[in-house]
Amino acid sequence: MNVKHLFPGLRNFRAYLNTASAGFLPLTALKRSMDFLSYLTDFREGVDSVDFLDKEIMENVLDEGKRLLRTKRENLTLTIQTTEGLRRLLLSIEPKKSMNIISFDMEFPSLSCLLKSYAQRYNLELRVIKNRNGWYYLEDMEKLVDDNTFAIIGSSVQWISGQRMNLRELSRIAHEHGAWVIVDAVQHLGNLTLYPEKEGVDAVIAGGEKWLLNPSVGSGLMYISNALIEEASPIAGLLNMKSPVGEWSSWWGMPEKDPWGNFDFRNDARKLDFGGGPPYLLATTLWGALEVINEIGIEKIERHNTNLAGRIKDEILALGLEIIGGEDWEKSAIITIKTGLSYEKEEEIYKRILAEGIKVSHRGALGHYGIRVSPHLYNEMKDIEIFLEFLVNSLSRL
Repeated sequence: MNVKHLFPGLRNFRAYLNTASAGFLPLTALKRSMDFLSYLTDFREGVDSVDFLDKEIMENVLDEGKRLLRTKRENLTLTIQTTEGLRRLLLSIEPKKSMNIISFDMEFPSLSCLLKSYAQRYNLELRVIKNRNGWYYLEDMEKLVDDNTFAIIGSSVQWISGQRMNLRELSRIAHEHGAWVIVDAVQHLGNLTLYPEKEGVDAVIAGGEKWLLNPSVGSGLMYISNALIEEASPIAGLLNMKSPVGEWSSWWGMPEKDPWGNFDFRNDARKLDFGGGPPYLLATTLWGALEVINEIGIEKIERHNTNLAGRIKDEILALGLEIIGGEDWEKSAIITIKTGLSYEKEEEIYKRILAEGIKVSHRGALGHYGIRVSPHLYNEMKDIEIFLEFLVNSLSRL
């Protein structure tokens, strides 16, 4: 893919293979952001109008999200990274006491913290699916779901192993028991195809900091199904409500309005919005990144990313080493190599790799650990070869 010129940060590394930690910001996103800040500085027409800015910015970024997810704009809104969107959604749907929620034992800790707190607040049983050698299997998931399950909440791509969950089957299992499927897709969106309606999931929340190419921006994207939009009862602000007269601008001056009167919620995903003015700067930065992803095409990106990661799998297994997931690993852009060394020895290897200007991660949980590699659209096979050559040389010197 001929996109390296859009990512000047790449020049700081021999090989950057760490998008599962943070992606690079493209120049297109920088330009969108700078143009918007210049517009604000000049205080040009519409700068103080939510109606104007919604049309100029929010509709455009959500249209790019619509292209990526193959859904309708009405099913999309924005979030501040992942956890805030999950929290906002969960607090808008109230389970009955003594129901249960289900997740996975190697989830990223921000999700486990959120779900423990949610379960305590609503007196829910929290059921955690145990991994088997760092991997999850549908039969283990199916055993824990029953008619008292409120929701299955978990990552569609696991952050340590790279396992890509079978969302269609997970949705089938959940919906047979009347449960929601709520997906943390921070390791999925922008990396691999995810079409929520095709998979049958009820919600998809993804921060922009990784594969959506918005590091440390605070942006994110949310998909909410029609059924969940109808079910949700969020705390009301003002701007997640319908304007009484069609546009807010013409309503502010009306003398007959009652500030304590009744308002109706919006009937789209933006009913889950903050309720105050939208974060337009975050939206413009995400817009500029989504343009790059959509211009290339997510299916092409998936083929590219999984091809690079697949090369790592083939070479590592040929060397007699292991990866988390073993032969079950497939069609992911996150792969974690098990060298067979102690964690301390492997950490030494990891630090040598970093010192060589090759950026990867060392990740682990519940006794499973390894060197995690995560190529994206700005990587080439040359980057993989640089990493593999240095890893093999480092191991041979032990």
